[in-house]
Order: sequence, then structure tokens, then C-alpha cells
Amino acid sequence: MEMELNLVSYVSIALFVLSGAYVYRTTRSRSPRQRLPPAPPGWPVIGHLHLLTDMPHHALAELAKTMRAPLLRLRLGSVPAVVISKPDLARAALTSNDAAMASRPHLLSGQFLSFGCSDVTFAPAGPYHRMARRVVVSELLSARRVATYGSVRGKELRRLLAHLTKNTAPDTPVDLSECFLNLANDVLCRVAFGRRFPHGKDDKLAAVLAEAQDLFAGFTVGDFFPELEPFASTVTGLRRRLKSCLADLREVCDDIVEEHVSGKHQRLPGDRDEDFVDVLLRVQKSPDLEVPLTDDNLKALVLVRPLILSRSPGEKYDRAAMDRDMH
Repeated sequence: MEMELNLVSYVSIALFVLSGAYVYRTTRSRSPRQRLPPAPPGWPVIGHLHLLTDMPHHALAELAKTMRAPLLRLRLGSVPAVVISKPDLARAALTSNDAAMASRPHLLSGQFLSFGCSDVTFAPAGPYHRMARRVVVSELLSARRVATYGSVRGKELRRLLAHLTKNTAPDTPVDLSECFLNLANDVLCRVAFGRRFPHGKDDKLAAVLAEAQDLFAGFTVGDFFPELEPFASTVTGLRRRLKSCLADLREVCDDIVEEHVSGKHQRLPGDRDEDFVDVLLRVQKSPDLEVPLTDDNLKALVLVRPLILSRSPGEKYDRAAMDRDMH
């Protein structure tokens, strides 16, 4: 009796093993193994985060060069990523397969500071993104519009040169990086808001744009470990900072939009063209929009340019004196 039980047990085990092998082979034959790009050695939990530096694009370019791999596979925390460093592959990914790769991850900073991911950077692919991109390209980056910005760039450049000529001694070193950053900020704010960038430390617009840029650019646990985001953002105080910055952004944008709507906005001398707020307010009233442009959408779109270059390391020039030097 005992031998019969052992025989039944052995047969059952054999049948179970054979069934498992059959299921494995049939499943494998139906779903061929994916050919994935090469990946450098990673660490447990953090994956390849240790390979990033404060200049991640340089680090990734050097990694691709070292591995001789124009297509790399990385794991940044628990988030999979692919690094493309060859022009024809980038063209295939971003042009030929644009529809499959048009969306962006909904990062926590984008959800707050882009007013629900409604700018062209974070908006998901779809009717709204197509409409927003069309507005930005045709009304902000078109050849005609860029040509009108030429006078703004020229005026701000002459203003800077006049100040440096009158207030800089021959043997005194000049921080040109700061000069060019201030110049770019002034041009961008004139184009977007119809005013120069407020470089004073106590100005609310300058402070809130600097805070927003820090929050966008900083490392956050939730971006690389989405499953930990609710806990991590609460413990670190990030969610509180984002809510506070969003409230300040909304207040500043409301003031700027209200000035344009009410007609109280005073243009700088010589400015006759529409700024980007004027353009968006005009587009918002158009009956031909595929998707309605809400007030929050307008605020997100108008902040695209000023947030690019809003951080100034310190103000060394008297802006009022620069205006006097122009005359």
C-alpha cells in the first residue's frame, strides 16, 4: 500500500513538472522575448540614480560614449528610462513615432505649478495639447512674431551696453554670465508680460518665479519612486511648498491678467505690439478653438517663457540707472 502511494506521488509530481514545462514553452512561444537596449550595472532599489550628476545630460552622454551604445536602458529608482544619443534614432522616436511618445510623466511639480499639467511641457497628448502647441508655435514662435521681438532685444541690449559703458571702469571685472542672464530675463518678461523682469529682492514676481524654478528643478523622491510620493512629499514638506507656490503664482498671474483686461497695463516706451498675455486673451475669445482655453490654462501657457530663465544669482546693477543711461 505504501509503495502504491509513493508511485502515485511520483507520477503526480512528474505530471505537474511536465504541465509547468508545457505552459512555460507555449507562453514563451506566443510572447517572444523582448530585445531590450543594453544597460549599465545598477544598484538595488535606486537602479542607476547613482550615475546622475548635477549635469545629468553630460553624465548620460559620457555613459553612452563609454558603452558605445546609442540606445541605453536605465532604471531611475523604479522608473524605467531610455537614453537616445544618436540623431537618426532620436528622429525615429520623436518624429516617426511621435504619437506614441508625445505624453510626459505627470510629475508632482507639474501638477501643481503648471495648473494641472496644462502647459505644453506636461500636458498629455490629445486635443488640448494640439491646440496649446499650435497657439504657442503660431503666436509666440512664428517667424513674424520672432521678427517683432527683434526691436525688444535690440532695446534691451543697448540699455545694458549703455549702462556698462558709463558705470564700468577699464580694469574692473564684469560678470558677463549675470549680465546675459539679466538680459534674457528682461527680454522674456517683456515678450510675455509687457514689462521687464523685476530684479529687486522684494518683488513678488521675481520671488515666486525663482521658487517655482527651484521646485521644478529639484530632486524629489516621488519623481523616481511614484509609489512613495504621497508619503514622501508630505513628510519632506514638498507638497506644502508646492501649494504655497501655486497660490502665489495664481495671485501674481491674476494681477497681470487683470491689468491687461482692464486696460490698466502700461506698456514700456516704444512697445506697440501685443505681448503674449494679450495674444492668449485674444485667442481665448476665439470661437474656433477645438478645446476651450480656461483661465488656468492661460496662466500655465503664459508662464512657459519666464520660467525658463528666472533665477538671477544676485543684482549688481541699478535698473533705474540703466534706464537713465539709455537716454
